[in-house]
Amino acid sequence: MAVVVQGREIADSILASLRVRVEAMKQRRFMPLLAVVVVGEDKPSLTYVRKKGEAAEALGMGFLKFEFPATIGRQELIGEIKKIQQEHKLSGLIIQLPVPEALWPFTREIVNNIALEIDVDCLSHPALGRVLMNESVFVPPTPGAILEVLSYYKVPLQGKEVCVVGRGDLIGRPLVGLLSHYPVTLTTCGRATIDLAHYTSTADVVITGVGKHNLVTGDMIKPGAAVVDAGVSFYEGKMYGDIEYDTVAERAGLVTPTPGGVGPITVAKLLQNTVQAAERQCEVTPKL
Repeated sequence: MAVVVQGREIADSILASLRVRVEAMKQRRFMPLLAVVVVGEDKPSLTYVRKKGEAAEALGMGFLKFEFPATIGRQELIGEIKKIQQEHKLSGLIIQLPVPEALWPFTREIVNNIALEIDVDCLSHPALGRVLMNESVFVPPTPGAILEVLSYYKVPLQGKEVCVVGRGDLIGRPLVGLLSHYPVTLTTCGRATIDLAHYTSTADVVITGVGKHNLVTGDMIKPGAAVVDAGVSFYEGKMYGDIEYDTVAERAGLVTPTPGGVGPITVAKLLQNTVQAAERQCEVTPKL
């Protein structure tokens, strides 16, 4: 049976170090401030935002939530995003994705209105470009969480085959950009890949971020491989990842559960980016 990743344990370690850094800034009378824009009433999104808010406040950070109806127009939403940045001294701003269906075609235009220095999700074109060129001061939260798992459990990467399943802007695309700077043989797959098992079954590390229940099953995994599941989907009211957990756990050497795997670490990495942005704003060098 596989080693099961304890996401909360890793997240708590990150948050403990952040708490020290936040306290150092507060002694300088500077409080990091994270803002989240939520459009519509998607229940999973509201849950994620609540968890981000609770984690931020537990660190002693400021947290603002701006909610808008699903009927809001593209230009009006962009105007509100600009207004929020003008009226508040933010250390981080994120647009909770996905936006309602009517706004899907404009997602990139919307996130491009986040100032680079507070784009802690690294979703705007300038931020994503810097990530891909390995010049970003931030690491995108979910890809950062995935790399944190591999580091924490000392998964060897030198010369290994890594298969990333998913090409989205939130996980797959930035993760591939980051991994391209590692000494690995990298394969990228997506929803349109024919015979996905052909690629996953030879990989030493399989990372998924699609959001499709039971996309990857145990017979698609190389014995002893590390499997990091960052996908999220809901089936009959329950949260799942991309993998068929029981069959994958029987075959893999390392596996992440959903929930409790990548998710808590992603929140911690988001706050880490926000704290880093705040330190740059108040020129605090943390002493840990």
